[in-house]
Amino acid sequence: MPERAATPHSARAGGGMIRSCIAALVDVLVEEVRPGLSLSDRATVRDYVLATSAAMPDHFRLGFRGLALLFELSSLPVHGHRFSRLAPGERTAHVRAWRGSRIGFRRSMIAFYSTFSCYGLYSLPLREEQARAKRIAA
Repeated sequence: MPERAATPHSARAGGGMIRSCIAALVDVLVEEVRPGLSLSDRATVRDYVLATSAAMPDHFRLGFRGLALLFELSSLPVHGHRFSRLAPGERTAHVRAWRGSRIGFRRSMIAFYSTFSCYGLYSLPLREEQARAKRIAA
C-alpha cells in the first residue's frame, strides 16, 4: 500500500478553503476603500489579517474559522459557487448582504474582518501619490 504524503492538519480540516475565503473577503474590504491599491500592498494586508487570525487564542480562532467556513459556503445557494470563487461583483454583493443582515453574527463577522483589514491597511506607508482612504464600513 503506497504511503500518503503527510498533510498538515489545517489542510485536512479545510484550512486552505478558509484561508482562500479570508483572503477574498479582505480583497473586497480593501477594494471598498482603496480601489487602486497595488497588488503587493493588498497581499501585505491579506497576510496581516491571516496572521492575526492564526495568532488568536483557540477559543476565538475556532469560532471565527467556523464563521469563515459558513461564509465561504453560504454563497452556494445564491450564486452557485463558494465565496472565494465568485466574480468580484458577486463577492461584493455577498459581503453587502452579510453586512446588512438581520442576523447578528453575520454583521459581527464582517465587522471583525473589516477592523483587521483596516488595521493592516492603515499600517501601510502612505505614498505621496496615494489619496487618503475612505473609512471601511463595518
